[in-house]
Amino acid sequence: MNIIINQRDFLEGIQIVNRAVSNKSTLPILKGIYLETVKNRGLKLIGNNLEMGIEYYINAEIKEEGSIVLPAIELSNIIRELPSAAEISFVVDKDLYQVDISCLNSDFTLKGYQADEFPQLPDIEDALKIKLKALNFKKMIEEVKISTSTDQTQPTLTGGLMVLHEKNLSLVTTNTYRLAYSQMEIEENFEEEFKIILPGTTLNELHHLIENDIEKMDIFINNSYVRFNFRDIIFISRLIEGKFPNYRQVLPDNFKSIVKVDRIELLNAVKRVSLIARLDSNVISIKIDQDIMSIDSSSSEYGKAHEVIEVELEGPEQNIDIDANYIIDVLKVLDDEIVKLLMISPLNALTIKKQSDENYIYLIMPVRPGS
Repeated sequence: MNIIINQRDFLEGIQIVNRAVSNKSTLPILKGIYLETVKNRGLKLIGNNLEMGIEYYINAEIKEEGSIVLPAIELSNIIRELPSAAEISFVVDKDLYQVDISCLNSDFTLKGYQADEFPQLPDIEDALKIKLKALNFKKMIEEVKISTSTDQTQPTLTGGLMVLHEKNLSLVTTNTYRLAYSQMEIEENFEEEFKIILPGTTLNELHHLIENDIEKMDIFINNSYVRFNFRDIIFISRLIEGKFPNYRQVLPDNFKSIVKVDRIELLNAVKRVSLIARLDSNVISIKIDQDIMSIDSSSSEYGKAHEVIEVELEGPEQNIDIDANYIIDVLKVLDDEIVKLLMISPLNALTIKKQSDENYIYLIMPVRPGS
């Protein structure tokens, strides 16, 4: 392999595929990036940790074709420190499995691995295909990924349930203490409900990779994998096996009280009250009465905090105790100026919705006395 490549383009490509490079594997080659020249496409980069893989193409002047695997950390460090936007000469010695990197007055030799030993991304055959508006999907991910679980003993809860039904795509996440649900309209029509569970790491990486200039993305799904195609990126992820909880059972459809409140005002008030709450159990008490919301926290060792904000209340007065972080998380990701808090009783979940549409639901389970 012998190529000339732009430093900025090369670094961008390395940073993209590096998100799928393993940093824990006992196989050294999985800590590397696969590089291969492809006629009429340029330089192909692949990161693959066997659970998730990313393929990306970069424009390059190809003088001689070839392939190699190079350690990701060392390659990234070298390319990052080279002069920005300079031209890099990249020459591979296929017999020694190493590369000579030259740029202006800098020269490096980096040892790598035989390319044939690197696991290629799986082919997704007999795949179901859908098209999406990429930024709408990114916003959905942002709205639900806050509720994924980190408990590896319940693997299905560490991901998000994606449901295709009729002309709708839904994402659902829960850690049993809170639940987030978001829905968007799609072009395809699914008469029968189709479900898969996407890993939480996949949701996080997709959220990082989908940039604001990306309009469309294609999704391909089979029994084991899902593939996302957008811009020059191919992103493949293994699916989580298992059964996701029946989230519909916990979605309330009748409420006694509806509270409309300024999102930023509520967010800032909860943040201030949580300064005391987090010193103890992180629990805050919310009470709504006659268009006034009181937010309180206390600690026997450190003291107490109290905030009052104006709201619009429909229905009887309400009170509930909840985890402060759970409400802070959702208020930070929503965009609406006004949000709705829907309540039944102190022992039922607090439901939060947007004012602008009904396609988002967020539940917070109450903290019961003595728990």
